[in-house]
Amino acid sequence: MRFKANDLLTEQIAQHLGNQIILGVMQPGERIQELRIASELDVSRGSVREALLILQRRHLVCIYPRRGAMVASISARDVRDFFGLWFLLLETVVENMARQWQHDDLARFFELLGQLEHSRQNNDIQSFYQQGVEFLQALYGFADNHYIESTLRDLLPLTQRCLYAILRAGSPQLERTYAFLEDLLKTIIARDTARLKEMVGQFGADYGRLAAASAEALEGVA
Repeated sequence: MRFKANDLLTEQIAQHLGNQIILGVMQPGERIQELRIASELDVSRGSVREALLILQRRHLVCIYPRRGAMVASISARDVRDFFGLWFLLLETVVENMARQWQHDDLARFFELLGQLEHSRQNNDIQSFYQQGVEFLQALYGFADNHYIESTLRDLLPLTQRCLYAILRAGSPQLERTYAFLEDLLKTIIARDTARLKEMVGQFGADYGRLAAASAEALEGVA
């Protein structure tokens, strides 16, 4: 059996390139030049190629025979379909948390909500985005289902890409997203699973419509 010594390096390269895609530095449809990236990062071309395979599994890169790798395109339909699945999984997670949370479980969420509020007031999209992702990751820990949690974490890069594209629309989307997370936490604390199902479904539908109405913008900045 052959063991790879560069697995950590490969993941670091994947995270670096993934962040560039999520933040729009690398645009949809852009060809990814392995040699240039290997030179810029001072790594082997093989490590870059393996990192691109990771990003392909994360739905951020498409690899074509004889054409190489390109940044995956993202359309309004793609985002709407993705949210259709993601919000169904999120609904299961938050309902489970509402049934099972203990007092010590809430401190991290209150801390993040305070940080989100500060970023919202300052219209700091980058910080709001990062804190929002941390909030979601904290929620995922309450899935109480290995397959759901694993799927959500596998989908996290695509979640980040969609979330950042929407937040870049400006302060109205920061306000909207903060209000949802604040109400979500209050409803979890109240253990109101019926209300959670309703509000997650409604917010998911609203985000899907936003994506459909903003297809050109989403494709341009995602």
